[in-house]
Amino acid sequence: MRYSSAPDYVLFLIVLVLVVFGSVMIYSSSAFVADSGFKTSVYFLKKQLVWIALSFVLLFVFKSIDYHKLRYLATPALVLSLFLLVVVLFFEPTKGVKRWIRLGGFGFQPSELFKYCLLLFISASLVKKSEKIKKLKYILIPYFLILGIAFLLIFKQPHLGAIFAIGTSSVLLLFVGGARLRHLLILILPVFLLGVVLVFGLGYEKDRVRDYMNSFKNPLEGSYQLQQSVIGLGSGGLYGKGLGNGKQKLFFLPEPHTDFIFSAIGEEGGFIFTCGIMLLFLIFGLRGIKICLSAPDRFGFLLAFGMTSILISGALINTGVVLGLLPTTGIPCPFLSYGGSSLVMAMCGVGILLNISQQKALKKRKSYSKPYRWKRK
Repeated sequence: MRYSSAPDYVLFLIVLVLVVFGSVMIYSSSAFVADSGFKTSVYFLKKQLVWIALSFVLLFVFKSIDYHKLRYLATPALVLSLFLLVVVLFFEPTKGVKRWIRLGGFGFQPSELFKYCLLLFISASLVKKSEKIKKLKYILIPYFLILGIAFLLIFKQPHLGAIFAIGTSSVLLLFVGGARLRHLLILILPVFLLGVVLVFGLGYEKDRVRDYMNSFKNPLEGSYQLQQSVIGLGSGGLYGKGLGNGKQKLFFLPEPHTDFIFSAIGEEGGFIFTCGIMLLFLIFGLRGIKICLSAPDRFGFLLAFGMTSILISGALINTGVVLGLLPTTGIPCPFLSYGGSSLVMAMCGVGILLNISQQKALKKRKSYSKPYRWKRK
């Protein structure tokens, strides 16, 4: 296939910097724990490097495949991801939750795959239903039916953070795709109320929310992990303690290389490094929006928006938890946190964004409908 322009190299460079820096911080924050538990300080780093290699391969694969072809895979991919959400419930729980399909020494989270498959499906179907989407019944069926089934399956794991990220990104995509705000609000309210009932009926997530609320009343009764996260983040000061000199990773902050790696960055790199990371994510989001607006057709616009929103929402939720603004959710920081599922799917999303960016000057294709107009009727 011939492309009209070069891909967005700024976006790619940002991702490369985040992944490389994330690898350094994964080693720094996990070396002590790895040496104590696995007799080698590079245990987690070596596993992450395998995922990084695979993720870059997939990035270039999705960068090279015309994104229009993904439209025909949208429904099969969604069905497969829903099937895996069922399959994961039959695996043995890890630390009280059933989120991973584990084969050998590696595990995969189906909820990560579902995030991207759902946004691909919504983007593809909105192209066909560009006018019908303004009617309530076309929002309820199939979108909220699919979301309802998926949310119930993810609640069984349970994984409140994934539900929040998926729900937020899906609603935003439906809105920019033409759905009326009042229709979305009508449907969101009962889903939210049902979610509250289910959350407080699940001991695992109920305890997380309770600990978070208690941290405002009495810090001694709040979430220990959140407390240690805030301590680590604040103790770094302006310039940090220096790479490798953090103290919270010495069994004070549980698993600092995963969902709380941003706290480790704050402790060792200080306020300057944390601001630098947030600035990179801000630029990433702006480049993603630029790709949306320059997409050659409506499908490209919607797909680029979906990929950008799920990645940025993940970063915002993760940093919100680390800062103590949100209860613990189990959402990793894209490109930075240890974990293969999140990294691989994030890099697939970046590959799609790069593919769309290099087709920005192509003549708009009639077969994919006219592009989205910002002026809403």
